[in-house]
Amino acid sequence: MCETPQPMEAADAKTPRPVLSAGFVWIIVFKYVKCAAFLILGVGALRIAHFERGSEALQIARLFGVDEGRVSVRYLASLISAFTPGQVRAIGLASIFVGLVFGAEATCLLLRLWWAPYFTIVLTAIGIPVEIVEIVKRPGSARRYALLAINAAILVYLWKRRNAFRTKAS
Repeated sequence: MCETPQPMEAADAKTPRPVLSAGFVWIIVFKYVKCAAFLILGVGALRIAHFERGSEALQIARLFGVDEGRVSVRYLASLISAFTPGQVRAIGLASIFVGLVFGAEATCLLLRLWWAPYFTIVLTAIGIPVEIVEIVKRPGSARRYALLAINAAILVYLWKRRNAFRTKAS
């Protein structure tokens, strides 16, 4: 004799989590890579903010374990010396914040929260105008076009699958 589940038993049964497609996995990895890059940049900027003025090249060389006479070190030192320590700190803190937002996006997608695709759609869409402005400023940068194309592809993919994590309980 087969018994029908009682209402209490049915409520206890967990709804299986939706499967992550390859596209979602790729987006999650991409967001975590961006998270790591911005966190590294932010921590580096906060460390650079404490450099003694005028010693940027020497400090950068020590930080990376390279010769301070390298062209790349001198170039980086000249860029850094154009900012005040407060500005460098602000850049560092902003970079850490952006990195944490990318990490939050990736984690929410990984957890398959029903609203995570919408969250990522909104945040990715906010960045598109900034990328377009950067392309207008420097139209010769292939990297900027590639980032715009990747983010546009993410938007299209997520929009088509925006309800992928919805369950009957959501």
